[in-house]
Amino acid sequence: MLYNAGLRRQQRRRNPLPRIIFLLIILGGIGFFAYKWQTGNVITVDAGTTLFIDQCTGFVHVHASSSTNQVVLQGLGSIFVPSHHAQHSDTIIIDGCDLDMTVPATINLNINADEIDVFGVSGQMNLTTNGGSIVLVQDTLKGKSVLDNNGGPTIFQGFIDQAANPTFSSNGGSLDISLPKDASFHLKTAGDIDTLTTNFPGLAVTDNTIPDTNIGTSPQATLTLDVNGSSVILHKE
Repeated sequence: MLYNAGLRRQQRRRNPLPRIIFLLIILGGIGFFAYKWQTGNVITVDAGTTLFIDQCTGFVHVHASSSTNQVVLQGLGSIFVPSHHAQHSDTIIIDGCDLDMTVPATINLNINADEIDVFGVSGQMNLTTNGGSIVLVQDTLKGKSVLDNNGGPTIFQGFIDQAANPTFSSNGGSLDISLPKDASFHLKTAGDIDTLTTNFPGLAVTDNTIPDTNIGTSPQATLTLDVNGSSVILHKE
């Protein structure tokens, strides 16, 4: 009887190693998520890179950072957002939505989303929403930038590069454009303007359009307003 009791006690002893391994895995996972929460999802980029985000049924918030070669997707939801280089191009495709990201101060953006805002970035920007808002603050438009909004508000407070040819397109929404007081540009319009509010001299609506007008001195950017029944605010700060 004593022998059998001792045998049963020995059989109850279990190897603690699996529990230890399981605990280490859990702690490692927690540590990984905590690290990713702090550092974000980091994408290394080269000069001249274009970030491409398409068919986002949510928001994309973009802020300039001091980094010259890193895009950081912040927040727990962005940890596993995939990205890849488009073949034979400098475009990086980000397959995600509801993104809050920091980017180099100079980078090109190609974004189609329900809501877009960009702060402190310089580059060619092709931004599209379908009735949402496009907000740009302290940005510089370069190249053939296009801000295309189908029914929603577009707010721009920033600069236009002297060699740029940006187009603000609005279908029934509103355009609120603020430029520096010394801005120089050639203004072109297409479509029908509902109302115009401006403090630039020499601008007035004639037959629902604004005649082509030169503002400032050469060299001049070319600013095109492509509108359909939109209200326009164009003013210098």
